[in-house]
Amino acid sequence: MSSPIAVFDSGEGGLTVLKQLVRRYPTQPFIYGADREHFPYGKKSLNEVRGWFFAFADFFLKKGASTIVIACNTATAALRDSQTGTTIPLVGVIDAAVHSAAAATKNQRIGVLSTEATYHSNIYPDRFRQINPNIRVIAKPCPVLVLMAENGHVAGRNVYAEVLECVSPVLDSGVDTIILGCTHFPHMREVFNQVVGNRAHIVDPGETIADSLPSFVAPEPGSGTMPLISAWTTGDPAVFATMSQKLCPDLPIECRALGWNGSILVDLSS
Repeated sequence: MSSPIAVFDSGEGGLTVLKQLVRRYPTQPFIYGADREHFPYGKKSLNEVRGWFFAFADFFLKKGASTIVIACNTATAALRDSQTGTTIPLVGVIDAAVHSAAAATKNQRIGVLSTEATYHSNIYPDRFRQINPNIRVIAKPCPVLVLMAENGHVAGRNVYAEVLECVSPVLDSGVDTIILGCTHFPHMREVFNQVVGNRAHIVDPGETIADSLPSFVAPEPGSGTMPLISAWTTGDPAVFATMSQKLCPDLPIECRALGWNGSILVDLSS
């Protein structure tokens, strides 16, 4: 069996990325890390987020990970100018989404829905400017949706109303492509589909990162028994297990506890 690929997020949002990776590479071993103690990252400074990610990277290396997928837009933004010194590939969700959206747009107007920290980092406009300066980015932070998804509220009247409030001004600006620039948002994909309809193409970072992963690492091919996914959280493992079962019932996840000892992560299950 090959070395595991690690997937990192501040909470349950990264499960949308993990779900796409497992769907594409069902026999590949995966491990998952959630920094629930510091959730939501969208309200934290990028320097803080960078430090927490480095601690998780060290933890993943000790677990034998061959690659780390940063399934968090805010953490990806925090690392864009950093040299981590890790000996394994780090794969963020932003670049793959940017290239997918740039290829999809017909009118060069792209909407980006995100956390506040990702919005203020300007990483999406900067990335689009690098590949096509003619693209106009209409960005909007949607922090309420992050909290709703993390707590398992991904459908129903209230969710529809919040998605509509978030998306409407972006659609009204004339975009023909929208990036779900927080990995929590694809948990609400059906609602986004209802609100957006045929007015714009939706880019899901989980799908785009699954497409691009072979550029960084060779995942285990083929079909067969899906390995158990070991997950660690700095929050309550029982809560994580409940939420992961609700949000991604097809993923075989076993969750364990991590704790912070200063800037170092400690595996509380061992």
